[in-house]
Order: sequence, then structure tokens, then C-alpha cells
Amino acid sequence: MRAMLIRPADGEATLELDEITPPSTGVGQVRLAVRAVSVNRADLLIRAGTHVAAGSADGPVIAGQDAAGEVLEVGPEVESISSGDRVMAMVSGGLAEEIVFPAAMAIPIPPTWSYAEGAAAVVGLMTEHNAMATAGRMTRGETVLIHAAAAGVGTQAIQVARHLGAGKIFGTSRSPRRAELLAKLGLDELIVTSEQNFVDRVLEATDGAGADVIVDHVGGPYLSANIQVAALKGRLVGVGRLGGAEGTLDMEELARKRIELIGVTFRTRSLAEKAAVVATLREAVDLVGAADALRPIIDRSFEWTRALEAQTELSRNEHVGKFVLEIGG
Repeated sequence: MRAMLIRPADGEATLELDEITPPSTGVGQVRLAVRAVSVNRADLLIRAGTHVAAGSADGPVIAGQDAAGEVLEVGPEVESISSGDRVMAMVSGGLAEEIVFPAAMAIPIPPTWSYAEGAAAVVGLMTEHNAMATAGRMTRGETVLIHAAAAGVGTQAIQVARHLGAGKIFGTSRSPRRAELLAKLGLDELIVTSEQNFVDRVLEATDGAGADVIVDHVGGPYLSANIQVAALKGRLVGVGRLGGAEGTLDMEELARKRIELIGVTFRTRSLAEKAAVVATLREAVDLVGAADALRPIIDRSFEWTRALEAQTELSRNEHVGKFVLEIGG
């Protein structure tokens, strides 16, 4: 079968389509005919050498951090998934014609979603629900601030916040492009950072109270401002570092407001911890009933052999929503 492999090259690694041995299905696993895979920021970091791809010691390193498709086979002790089911999953090495992964990571794709939508949604849903509901402990009516609101995970964060019953949802972006689309997703106000100070605007709009939950995909450059804009007993959840990893932290203000600073990533979670996130999401969110409200935004779809081109486009940061790679079948 064919797979998109990460190959070393001068400087940054590249991607090559190659033939590999098809995977076999083990205990507790499912074998999937992959129909779509999304392009994630982690894909760029793995090629750049700043992140390590899971499973790299076991053979060729296959690109892709998620997959959506049709279950071809289930291994022993799998009861919740059957052959023929349409599922999506956060996986390592999803960009192949077939993959094998633990059944505990599988999430049924809502009947009204395409495979491309399943691939576009799964990482964002798991990340943003975990960031807001679990790490940020967001409760109904609280004010939420989402940085990089137009990014793939940012658009999903807006939808999750609205689904969880947030009071007012603010989002930041460097450009007003697609402001109308973000409003339709549930964003109350887009703050264009090149035109306005988000601290001043959020404090003004909340009568000085600030944001109860801040979901930050930008990172270091916003740390100081996030402490200023956080509400008393606010929760600052660090998800991404689009702008860099280091910033200035005012420890006095952190203590005065009793702010919680929480990091969210899947890189250091065990399979059991990742499966627990999946179980929480499946239990807490009726994806069938909320399919329209949580339907992901797809900026562009590419044929999967154009994966390198899609990653290059992602690095330009001009998209709104997700890029998806589709595998024929």
C-alpha cells in the first residue's frame, strides 16, 4: 500500500509517497481505509525537526496526525466499533491508504458529515473541548477569549465555547478577513490586533471584569497581556505557540487575581490519557445532535499526493479553518 513518508533532506525534511507493508490488526485495534487527513501545525514542526513524530523508532515515519475513513477490520476484544463504521481519530501516521490504531481512539463521524469534515474536526474537537471543559472548567455564562480565532483550531474553539454555553466570546486575529464567518460560528466580537488592543477592548466590554477563560493559540507574545485581561480567578489555557514559546509573566498580578495557568498538549499524554479525552468528549457531546453547530470549517481540500504543497500553504497563515488531504477510494 502507499503512504506519505517523512524523509530527511538538506535542512528541513520533505515528504515522499512510497510503498510500505500494509499494517496488521492486533488486539484492541481497528484497521481503517483512510479517506481524509487534515493538515496540522504539528506536521510543520515535525518536518522542521522541533517535534518528534510518535512511532519513529519502529520503521518509516508516516506523515499525518489524524485520519477519517471506513473501518475495514476490528481486532480481538473490540466491541464498540464494527467493520463498515465511519470513524475519525487522532493518530500518528494517518497519511496512508490504510492504518491501524487503538479502537479507544475512534470517534464515530456524524452521518451528515463527510470524511473530509471528520478529518478536519477531530483534533480541534479533542483539543478545544479538553482545553475549555476540562482544563479551563468553563461554566455557562462565563466570558471566553480565544486567540488566533481564524485558525483551524480557533474556529473549532468558537464552536465548542458556544456549544458549552459561554456568555460572551471574544476572538483575536491579525486580519478582519472572514469576520462574518466567525460571527456565524458564534463569535460575539472579533478584535483585530493590528488595529486595536485586545486588553483594552475586552476590559471595556466587560465593565473591567475581564475574561474568565482564555484559550491561547499564540503563546509567549501574549502572556503579559493575557494576565492583564484575565478576570479574577481566571483560567489561562495555553494550547499553541504560533507566536513563540517565551513571554513575560507578572507573578504579582498572577497571584493578586489568583489566575490559573494551564498547559494543554497531547505530546506528553499516554494512550490511556488520550483515550480518556476521547471518552469524555463522546460522553459529554452529542455529536449527532450538534453536528451542524460543530461542523468544521474547511478552507481548502487537496489530493493527498499534494501534502507538501498543503503544508507550505498552511505555513503562510492566510487560511481560515482547516486544510484537508483527501485519499480516493
